[in-house]
Order: sequence, then C-alpha cells, then structure tokens
Amino acid sequence: MKKLKFNSTLNHKKSDYQTREIIVEKVITLYGNHFSELRDHPLRDDPYIAQNRDLMYIDSDDVAHCLLMVDYDSGDGILVESEGSNYARKSQFIPNARSLVENNELTASERKLHNNLKKMVDHIAEIAHCGEKSFVLEELLEKSDIDFKSLLRDSVTAMLQEREDIQMAENRTIDVDFQPDITVEAKPTQELTFYCPLRIVREYDESDYEFDEEVVIDEQEEIPSRYAVDCAREINDFIQDYSEPEEEHLGLMVYFDRNPAVSEKVFSAIPSVKEINGELIGAFECQITEELTGDELEDLREYLSGQASDGWGESVEQHPIKTADLGEIYVSFWNDSNDWSLQTSEEMGFEQTEDFI
Repeated sequence: MKKLKFNSTLNHKKSDYQTREIIVEKVITLYGNHFSELRDHPLRDDPYIAQNRDLMYIDSDDVAHCLLMVDYDSGDGILVESEGSNYARKSQFIPNARSLVENNELTASERKLHNNLKKMVDHIAEIAHCGEKSFVLEELLEKSDIDFKSLLRDSVTAMLQEREDIQMAENRTIDVDFQPDITVEAKPTQELTFYCPLRIVREYDESDYEFDEEVVIDEQEEIPSRYAVDCAREINDFIQDYSEPEEEHLGLMVYFDRNPAVSEKVFSAIPSVKEINGELIGAFECQITEELTGDELEDLREYLSGQASDGWGESVEQHPIKTADLGEIYVSFWNDSNDWSLQTSEEMGFEQTEDFI
C-alpha cells in the first residue's frame, strides 16, 4: 500500500470527537501567503471571510454552513464558520481539502469507470502472481467483459453536464454508424474586456542627429500612444502571428490554472490593441458564459496583470514590430508607473457591449 502523507493536527489525550453535519457553501482558493496567514492567525480579520460572512451560519437543524478556504500550493484547507464576524470564530484545519472537493465532484460514471479500472488492475496482479510478466492492453480489453468505451463516453458526458459553460450534453447508448457518440451545446458567451495603457518605444534613428554632435544616442524614444493609432493593425497582426497554436481558441486562458470556477466561466482571453478616444491602448478581450463574482473578477484581473507584466507581455515587448509609419517599435502592455492599471469598460467609464456571440 502506498504510504499516505498529509499535514494535520493532533490533539493530546482527546476524550471524544463530537461531529456535526457540515455544508460547504463556497470553496475559496487562496494564493501566495494568504493561506499561511489565515492558518497561523485565524482570529485576525480576513477579507474573504468578511465578503462572504452571510453564507456562514448554523441553521435550525444544527447544520453548519461554512466556507472552505483551500491553499493553492498545498491543497490543505481551513473550514470556517465566522458567526457573522470578519474572522474565523469557528474553524477546523482540513488536510488534503482539495482532494475532498475533487472527489465530491466525481460523477457516478467516473466512479464506475474507476471501479472497473481497479478490477482490471486486480486481474493483472492475479495473473502476475502466476508468473505472467507481459501484458498487451488491447488483449486485456478484448478479454474483459467491461465495456470501457461506453464507460468513457458516459463519464465524459457526465463531466460535460457538470460544467458551468455547457448548456447541454447527451450521448447515444446504442452505437449507430456515422452518428456522433456525444452531442454538446455550449452556453452563449458575453464579452468582458480589460484595458491597460501601452508603452511604445523605438530605437533612436541616428540619421536624425548626424549633424548634432551634442546628442548622445544611447536610449529609446518613447512614442505617445496617440501617434501609434495607425499602427494598430500591424501590432495586432504581430500579436496573432506571435501566439502559440494552443492559444488559437482560448488565448491566454489556456495557461490559467487557478480558480476552477473562473476557468469554467471564462472561455477565452485574447490580447490586442484598440483605439479608444484617439489613444491606442491594450485590451484583453474575454468571452464569459456567466457573470463573475467580485472574487472571481479579481482573480482574473490578477492573472491577466501577471501575463501583461511577467508572462506573455514580457515576451512580446522584447520583439520588434515592423510598421510603415514608425519603423520598428516595441510595445509593452505593462509599465512600472503609478498610472498603470487593468480596468474593465465600466471602470474606464465607457459602455461594454452586452451582445452575446
């Protein structure tokens, strides 16, 4: 048996364990040192507890309705019932909390598939004890009385039905030639766009200063974004050519591995530049299937800010973009000034389209 390892607490000479029914109203994933702060100082006010304190209470049947705060790095969790406060008045450390959440999300088809895989493993182990060392998967499947194709089809369909971004998913229980095994319809998407200022620079053209001996050519020339409006198509063509094949449909969301709720609500995040009120600004156009909560919006904003500064954007700004009007320019979606921000249309003060696509 594989040794089980996890973090936990141990009580000294505990006389009994009184349990109660718990309903987790919301799972919140914490990043960085936020979880360790909550774990080490549970009686301090916490912004996530404050924002969600109305979700936590004990009902008339003595059932506790709680938050489950899960550490992104370790997967451990803290169960919280704040009793209307902004801190964890009642709490419990939960080792491997993420596994509990994931196991709870398994569908009946997935459990059935897992049980049948275990049967096959037991069968292989039995034969191995009789001296057999080599196994061919195709032969095992042929000899098995388990219809793994149907199990896989049912599992995939059930998982699709659980997703927030899927409107309908169904499968055929009877194999029919030239007919699809699974039929899926995605929910319509709505556009949510974040905007940020651009920093556009080019190398000084030494020919402009060949008769001025006092000018030292050792820096880049920064170009006001209003002068680069006519370069929008060339910049966007470069961004599209620079993108990786796996980004074709999802854009930067293909790399998002944080909040599962955000992953299912936000289908794509495509970077581009746009002209707004005579200025060229950066844009991250997101297609969403459902309105984001405040926490989810901030998770997405934080992720895209990181892509602008340290991820995708840092890589893009290192490559020259050829333009007809300005020559070779370098475009940064981030800068370290106090004026930089990533804001939605509403925050920027102009209307966001609400048309579904």
